[in-house]
Amino acid sequence: MNTMTIFNNVKASGLRVAMVGLCTVTLAAPMALRAQDQGAPPPPQSDGTQQGGRPNMEQMRERQIEHMTKMLSLTPDQVTQVRAIDADSMSKMAALRQDTSTPREQKRDKMMQIRSDSQAKVRTILTDEQKPKYDAMLAKERERMEQRRQGGGAPSDQPAPPQQ
Repeated sequence: MNTMTIFNNVKASGLRVAMVGLCTVTLAAPMALRAQDQGAPPPPQSDGTQQGGRPNMEQMRERQIEHMTKMLSLTPDQVTQVRAIDADSMSKMAALRQDTSTPREQKRDKMMQIRSDSQAKVRTILTDEQKPKYDAMLAKERERMEQRRQGGGAPSDQPAPPQQ
């Protein structure tokens, strides 16, 4: 073989090796990046929802107040008062969750009392026409909670009423 033929064969095989290497890197890079990202937490959603599109706690509370506003025909003043009652009960519950000196069983009882007090406060700002509707909403919520405890789940045709 002459020198030119050998040079062309080496050049062609070198080009083949380079192309195979380039293809390997191109195909492997996304897999390597994906493997690195699996340990990282998911980026926060821009709309405030949790991963999977579920609403966060603040969005759920707002939906409950909107539902209550619609079902009871609350006035703007009543909505403001309900929000204040809700915020107060949420801060009390958050403080109770952080309290490490209270046993778990007592925390549950205290949380139930906070919720009951909150519902009683809401009831005081309602009109006589709104109170029966509110009581019905609470009864429906208790029914849904009981179904969940029994493993039946909640009916999905209606939004859950507010939890106070």
